[in-house]
Amino acid sequence: MNRLAGVVEEVYGSGGLTLVRIACEGALVSAYLLEEGSSARFGVGRPVWVLFKESETALAKGPLGSISLRNRFEGAVTEVRKGELLAEVTVDLGGTPVVSIVSRSACDEMAIGIGDRLTLLIKANEITLMERNDG
Repeated sequence: MNRLAGVVEEVYGSGGLTLVRIACEGALVSAYLLEEGSSARFGVGRPVWVLFKESETALAKGPLGSISLRNRFEGAVTEVRKGELLAEVTVDLGGTPVVSIVSRSACDEMAIGIGDRLTLLIKANEITLMERNDG
């Protein structure tokens, strides 16, 4: 599980769905939450952990153009581990390592290597928030 530190910047609720925007690693991350009480629990200014599975990410190399995925992080590849079917790619986001699992064929087709600059993408509904105690 990947974990990034963030601070809640904005909270919007509508009909049982809550959109939380979090300042995280130099980006503004969006997370959709379905749980009751999310608006109160994750209020503006609260420190949170942004959690997402390695398999819930996508990687892009080069310009993206128009794309609906808004959660984007830029970083450099620090490690690539290839299996027969899957590849584990570690991307450094300014000192924080994040792991992405993609198909081996995609990794090979993209020619992902150490030092490559990639964009890590995460759908807003794939993010989980956890309260963070900084004390």
